[in-house]
Amino acid sequence: MTEYNESRRIDRQLFGRVGRQGDPGSYESIVALDDELFQRFAGKQLLRIVTGGVRLTEKIPPVIGRALEGYSQSGAERVHGRARRMTLAEDHRWTKSLGFAGTE
Repeated sequence: MTEYNESRRIDRQLFGRVGRQGDPGSYESIVALDDELFQRFAGKQLLRIVTGGVRLTEKIPPVIGRALEGYSQSGAERVHGRARRMTLAEDHRWTKSLGFAGTE
């Protein structure tokens, strides 16, 4: 995998496709710190703190990578969840205001 998706569910689905029909499978994530998910949802300041002692050519420890991935994906899921809730609320508002037109 070369980039994380904004949803953990999609990542788990892709990882699950690695091994099918009883065959063992494995996966490896190779992601750069300038990935769009990290830049949008982790922020430059957090990236600077997390990678403080690591040069750009070095690998970051897996535990830090997983933490950064989790934090970024949680942020993305919060943003998308808020957008879905706002859309649903707007839909309810429109349904209520157009109630004179009859039933749904």
